[in-house]
Amino acid sequence: MTLEQMIAADPLPLAKGAKWTYNVTVKRYDPDSDKESTKTLTWTTEVLDAHEANGVTAFRVKGWPTDLASDLESAAPVATERTLLRSGNNFLFGATTEPTLDGAEGWFTWPVIDGQKICPKTETVYCWQVTAVDTGYALSFYTGPDEQTFDIEPGTGVSRFHYAHHGTTNEVEAKLTSYTKGH
Repeated sequence: MTLEQMIAADPLPLAKGAKWTYNVTVKRYDPDSDKESTKTLTWTTEVLDAHEANGVTAFRVKGWPTDLASDLESAAPVATERTLLRSGNNFLFGATTEPTLDGAEGWFTWPVIDGQKICPKTETVYCWQVTAVDTGYALSFYTGPDEQTFDIEPGTGVSRFHYAHHGTTNEVEAKLTSYTKGH
């Protein structure tokens, strides 16, 4: 894609019925065996529902990639539901299932720019870092012990998710294998 085509494409094509399937490798420390274990699995992220009010669309999503890193003790990650909001070209994480910006946590505004820092209004230390990659842009968030990166491929959405916890091993690598458009 050219830069113009990339900017014109929908960075996160959320629509009811949209589905992303990933091949996932999870590496974790197992305290019982005192060793690291590696598991592979298939993961699906799906938009279950969408509703709009006052220019904001709330998408109820099951299996957002961050669920893969949520529980160290679990034998297998559990897909939960979360709300992603879209208001124009702004993408946010909703505080409720309603199409409202009240309490929402900002993520990014499209288009993004290589080298850009996106900081939540209440945050000055931790910000999303934008890096150009071959297929689009990587949005990375670093805290002291954790880092997570979403590769955003315009027209497809999240093509890769990576999470790493430094210290006790908890690392996830999810690579997109298929994407089905919603309606």
